[in-house]
Amino acid sequence: MALALLAELSETLAEVFLEPDAERNERLGQLLSSGPGPSLSTPLRRMAEAAQDSEAQAVEYARIFMHNRDADVVHLYGSVQARGHLMAPEILGPLKEIYDGADISPQEDLGIPPDHLGLELACLGYLLDQIGGAEGETRAQLVGLALRLLREHLAPLTRAVATQLPQIHAHAYFLAAGDLARELVASAERELA
Repeated sequence: MALALLAELSETLAEVFLEPDAERNERLGQLLSSGPGPSLSTPLRRMAEAAQDSEAQAVEYARIFMHNRDADVVHLYGSVQARGHLMAPEILGPLKEIYDGADISPQEDLGIPPDHLGLELACLGYLLDQIGGAEGETRAQLVGLALRLLREHLAPLTRAVATQLPQIHAHAYFLAAGDLARELVASAERELA
């Protein structure tokens, strides 16, 4: 599978988890028509078919990930999923090493900790894009960073999120997004390994 397609899927999912009210129907359709393969096209198609208007999508995002009166929220932070609280140093330290190694840093004015699923997916998209044009030792270093991000951070985080979303009866769009994120991580790891 082409790294460029995986990078674009990663960037799209980053937006889904960072900007819930953005319209993505056209982009999802373009990604589907690019032939991502069955493991990715199934959840991608489910996402496209379940897309809501931007206001309804933002309300559902808030219910699932921010304020749910009837159930626990699904936390999009690696620290919370792994350690039960925000900003766990044992999660943030290794993640910062990956960001530093890639020479990127999340915007400080975002007010979002760097272990947010959307930011980690954005980092993966950037790394995959860079790997596509790199050679030799540079490529090997970028692949190493991407594999660390995938194995140590994104795999457990996407697995936890995708498992928890059905438990709180998330809307089909976000259920599919969780499944797509988990499949993307597996596909990217296979492509790079």
